[in-house]
Amino acid sequence: MNIYLIRHGKSEKPSEKKPGEKRELTSDGRIEVQKSANFWKQYINKIDIILSSPLTRAFQTAEIVKSVFNCNSEILKETTLLNGGQTEDLLNVVNAYGKEDTVLVGHQPDIAEHISRMIAYTETNLKIPPSSITKISFKSNLLIGEGILEFLIPPVNKKG
Repeated sequence: MNIYLIRHGKSEKPSEKKPGEKRELTSDGRIEVQKSANFWKQYINKIDIILSSPLTRAFQTAEIVKSVFNCNSEILKETTLLNGGQTEDLLNVVNAYGKEDTVLVGHQPDIAEHISRMIAYTETNLKIPPSSITKISFKSNLLIGEGILEFLIPPVNKKG
């Protein structure tokens, strides 16, 4: 089973005029996600399901990924991808869907924490920039520390 963890693209700065959950991707963020997702196609054959944080910027990122990969699956909003979600709970959700290739779109610092907990029994120190993807494979059961880090790809430069 493969899990692809994606940090949402660059988003609007926090402001008093717009609540945090409504912050959208910037135009540069959209371009970066689009270019990055097109690059990822070299490494990802298919996507069976996309789970996204319900926050606007993450869901917009998931929509771009779905479009680039021509994924037929509906994007499902998953609250365990909000900040504070527990990795164990997230793995249980992924396991319940029983799909081979699952995309999870979320936020920093939680994406880095999920990666760390999936691949190690001790804490690792990761900083995941916007529009990055990580592939973690599991040989059998989805358990803490049992994942294998296959790759971590930073965003594709928007000018490149």
